[in-house]
Amino acid sequence: VVRRLGTALGTHDDDDMLTIILRSTAGSCMQKIMMQLPRTAGAVFLGGSSGLRRRARYGLCGTFSSSAREGDDTNTDDEQRRRQQRALSSPRRVWRSASSSEGETTVASSWSSPIDDKSKGDLRAVLDRIGEQELESGRMKQNHQGVFRADPSEDLRLMIENFTVPALASALRDREDTLQECAALMARGQLKDLADVLRPYEAKYVQMRRRRENLLDMQENGFEDSTVLERLRRSLMKMPRRVSSAFERRAAVVLPLCNVNGVPAVLFEKRARHLRAHPDEVCLPGGMVSAGDDKSIVGTCLREMEEEIGGMDHESITVLGVLRCNWGEVHHLTGVAVTPVVCYIGEISHLNLQPSADEVAEVFTVPLSSFLNRDRWVKRENFAPIFCGGPHVIWGLTGYIVDRFVKDVLRRYTIELPRTSDE
Repeated sequence: VVRRLGTALGTHDDDDMLTIILRSTAGSCMQKIMMQLPRTAGAVFLGGSSGLRRRARYGLCGTFSSSAREGDDTNTDDEQRRRQQRALSSPRRVWRSASSSEGETTVASSWSSPIDDKSKGDLRAVLDRIGEQELESGRMKQNHQGVFRADPSEDLRLMIENFTVPALASALRDREDTLQECAALMARGQLKDLADVLRPYEAKYVQMRRRRENLLDMQENGFEDSTVLERLRRSLMKMPRRVSSAFERRAAVVLPLCNVNGVPAVLFEKRARHLRAHPDEVCLPGGMVSAGDDKSIVGTCLREMEEEIGGMDHESITVLGVLRCNWGEVHHLTGVAVTPVVCYIGEISHLNLQPSADEVAEVFTVPLSSFLNRDRWVKRENFAPIFCGGPHVIWGLTGYIVDRFVKDVLRRYTIELPRTSDE
């Protein structure tokens, strides 16, 4: 049977046939077939010293050997010695104590299958058991909540960049007062009062408070929610000041937040094709500061937006604050120190916006959810990010400003947005 199978497989070498048979799904079946063959056939196939080596090589000792089937103690001892020799030659060693092994002495052997070769159910059961034991015995390091973030380095960065030295000193003084009050209550044995003082610092209350404070819920009203606008305004005000007066040429642009049928979005312009500078490129409304006409940076960008886009209710625009970018990076991108001003321009779905044909080819909106999707961004070292999730590619200074707004302002919050029909 084996010879015929070898012919069908295209080989007549005994070693090759055994390798193919025993590695195939039919290996176990072939072992059963060989057990049914006459003893002479088994002895011929695996006879002599070469047959013994072959049995040892493929781990078949005691399976095909007729003498083993007769209960030959000598062959059993030889088989055990061979197994131990294989174990000693393997780098995957195991030494089992006499109490856990079959014999009375320590037995050297080897292991074959790693733990992750088990079925997913078995591995999951092991991991669940470990998890329960870890909870009982504790972690290597306690998971503290921090002041703003659980990560210590991120927590320190936020405090350094968003608070003045007097504010941090005042917070440190408040913390010291609280600790002294706790120590006094403990010394007097007033444990109930001590628990009342410390309760707000419990992990569940800290997480609950942060979820409430860090939530931007725009599901129902988008940017129309006054709480959302106020939190964005506070975030912009807390950004570190990086303005430098070393740049002679100054400009300002608007990052216009808006609602389109209640869905939060951002408004963009596509520059006219006949313009000499940056034709056909996506930009934000804005322009150069006019020393004679503009009283402030905010006045500059609002004036430019009114000139470039008609049909907008400019009186109802809400200025949220300045997006404080790295002016050095901005200057390298454009050669001009550009100040982005974040504004909310209202619900615009009912408006008939009229782009100025002299400067603007079209205006369009992109839902805010698209900018929060990291897969729609292309980011390379030393280049401005590129956004590919809109009707036109957004890159250069515009891509840089939108990316900074997402990272420095929006990423601070858990944002809940309405689902749109195209999502």
